[in-house]
Amino acid sequence: MILQPGIHRSIPMRDYLALDALGSTELSWLAVSPLNYRYMKDSHSERDTESTILGSAVHMAVLEPELYAATYCDEPDLDAIGGARPRATREYKDQLAELAAGGQLVLKPETRFQVEAMAACVRAHPMAAKLLARAPERELTLVWDRDGRACRGRADMLGSGVLADLKTTRSLARFSPFELTRFGYYRQAAHYRDGLKRLGRPVDHVLLVAVESVAPFDVGVFALDQASLYYGELECEQLYAKLADCEALGKWPGMYPDVAIARITDQLAADMSAEDAA
Repeated sequence: MILQPGIHRSIPMRDYLALDALGSTELSWLAVSPLNYRYMKDSHSERDTESTILGSAVHMAVLEPELYAATYCDEPDLDAIGGARPRATREYKDQLAELAAGGQLVLKPETRFQVEAMAACVRAHPMAAKLLARAPERELTLVWDRDGRACRGRADMLGSGVLADLKTTRSLARFSPFELTRFGYYRQAAHYRDGLKRLGRPVDHVLLVAVESVAPFDVGVFALDQASLYYGELECEQLYAKLADCEALGKWPGMYPDVAIARITDQLAADMSAEDAA
């Protein structure tokens, strides 16, 4: 699928994912190695998992509540279907297919409770509520040209000078700095900022709203500091250049194309040094 450069509204996620453009997911593959990027590009398919189903539903419940109410529904009545494993029956699967044909997605009761509790906690958080009001443009598809390469992004929330993203986490205590670093959220923010600047909507502030996926569904609002944004921009520049080089040479090296030094962990070295000094 191809879209012209611009800020597009009402683009379904499945159509966004089908865009032939460089997104933050592809950059995360490339950050592992060019070999990993090439492998994932050739073999990757979008498959729903419990995590992705939850994340998609929470996003819609928080950012597009009316669409959430129209899209998600309760699963078929298991008691009426009967049997030891009603979800494994043809009747259950046929009912799911019928609902899907009508544009509806099924949430199991426990998942629906989880999603709506998370969404309620986000809306009840004072700083998150202010951010939702300040960044009223939701689920925007960004398409831009960078030196002849089509790029894409998906802005959860956009306002005047402000970009915000909604994230789910198992542990709010580990969100910053661990998950921020591990999942490359700082790099994603830099990629999106670059696109928005090129599209005439520069943003000075990037915020992340994180909500726990387990009770009590705690919520935190995090503003990316200037150092994180700088390193995200620097890493993106390096990855854009690396991708161009790999494409030009037709070579996709792995993580260690040359001989690497093997060593023990710093912690073990420190422990051994302490024991030696004792």
